[in-house]
Formats: sequence, structure tokens, C-alpha cells
Amino acid sequence: MRVAIIGNSYFGLLLTKQLSEFDKTNSYRFYNTNEKKIDKIKFVLDIFKIDVVYSVSATISGGGALDFALKFNKKIVQHFIGSDVLSAMDDYKHRNINKQLLEKSQYLCEVDWIEEELKEIEINAKVTSIAIYDKKNINGSLPEKFTLLTYMGKGKEEYYGIDTLIFLSQKFPDIEFKVAGIDSYSKPLPNNIKLLGWVDMDREFEESVCYLRNAKHDGLAFSILEALGHGKQVFYNYHFPHTLYFNNRDDLVEKISEQKKLFDSGKLEVNKEAIDFVKKEFAKEKVLNNLVKILTSRL
Repeated sequence: MRVAIIGNSYFGLLLTKQLSEFDKTNSYRFYNTNEKKIDKIKFVLDIFKIDVVYSVSATISGGGALDFALKFNKKIVQHFIGSDVLSAMDDYKHRNINKQLLEKSQYLCEVDWIEEELKEIEINAKVTSIAIYDKKNINGSLPEKFTLLTYMGKGKEEYYGIDTLIFLSQKFPDIEFKVAGIDSYSKPLPNNIKLLGWVDMDREFEESVCYLRNAKHDGLAFSILEALGHGKQVFYNYHFPHTLYFNNRDDLVEKISEQKKLFDSGKLEVNKEAIDFVKKEFAKEKVLNNLVKILTSRL
């Protein structure tokens, strides 16, 4: 079968490469119909050769290549991967819905909390990962100093919880808080917050004791898998295996205090169960084999 992959250019290109290398029976091609006019033209010209249209990012309102795929009765698979869930909720609220697209699409999502959010807007999505964790030779050791690592996107610091991080830095003045992804911020920060910019994340994970993920809305962030794969204690505002869930600032402070006490007493251990979990559940063969089955199954 010929699978046309559209949608998010980063994940679309990555999945096209991974699927092409893994599955030699079927063919996979990425069309950047969101950003490149030439790819829109190629998609139109190739439509009669295409069996499946797989959109890495999902919609309920349609548009562009998806509308074209509908006209030619192609099998359509759409994968919710993050903020597209919020867009779908907004479309549902304003009744901006393409009913034909809803009926024809097979929807996927990455985690169970997204599955539950989608049920609220009458979408039944199957939990299916696209995240692959295949790193080897990870030490999984703990550094000598208690440090906490997090990630923030430039210009989206509030979305990733900068206010909570500042609050934590004041609560724990003896802990160094390291922030990957940004090298500057518009306001003064406490001295124990260190902005790293773009760095070698494997090294930063090895040199940290804990990892914090505190986005306002999240899919399955790959940094969570990386942190677990390094055997770190992960503070997360969503329920996910082998992480430490928190539901507010006070709860987070308590969770950090508990881990700090264990670390200071020499009782904190590498999260080995997390390492085993990530290697098993997000192994390349398992993830890609499952995805191939979904994409190439007959309607």
C-alpha cells in the first residue's frame, strides 16, 4: 500500500523515515502540504496512487489535503499529537465540524488523558504511540548534587510554568533549577535558576536528579520518556507510569521535599523500573509494528 503522510513537518518527516526503513512491504511519502506549494501540487498529482492518507496532527474541521482525500474516498488516519486537541475543542465549541471527515477518519492519540478529552467532543480515538525510545548505553546514575531539570519553549515560558518554577526556587534556595530550551527571559530570575539554552540533553539528564514537566496542556512529551529512560524521578502534572503526579504547587513542594530528603540521606535510587518500562513500551519495533498494522489494515 502507498501511504501519504501529511501534517506536522517535524514528526511527519521523522515517521516517514522510520516507517520506510522498518516496513519494506509498503511505501511511505511525506507531503508538506501545510508549508510548500510544490508538495500540494505533488499530492494532487499522486492522489490516484495513494491508498492511505495519514495526518500527523488532527482536525475535525478539515481543509486542504484532507478535503481532497475525502473527495477521492481515501482511507484517512489522523493522529492527535498536542495542541491540535485544543483546536479541535474550539472547533467543536463553535460547531466548525466537517461531519464527513469525522465519519471517514480513524482517529489516534498518544495517551489516555487525551483519549478522555476527545470523548468530551464525541471523538473516539485509539491510544497509539509515535514516540520511540531506543537510546542505549545510558548510565542511569545520580549526581553528587541535588539538581532539578526542566524544559521551556522560547516565548512560551508561562505555558511551561515559569511562575511555578520561580516559586519553587524561592522555596528551595539550596536547589539548582536548570531550564533547557531558553537562554534568556524578559524578567529577572532568582540566582538558583540557570538557563541552559539548547544543550546536550543526555548529559543534562545524567547530571540531574529530577525532571519537572509542568505544561498547561500536554500530550506525551518525549522529554518525559527521556527522563524516565535515564532513571530520573519525574514530577508530572498528568498521571503517567513511574512518574510522581502533582496537582498543585503545594503538592509539588511536598513531592520535591520527599525526594530531597531521600537524596540527602543516601536512600534515593535510580528509577530502574522506569528505565525498563520505557525500553519495553516504546521500543522501535513495537511502536512501528503497531502503526503499520493500523495504517495498512483494510477498512
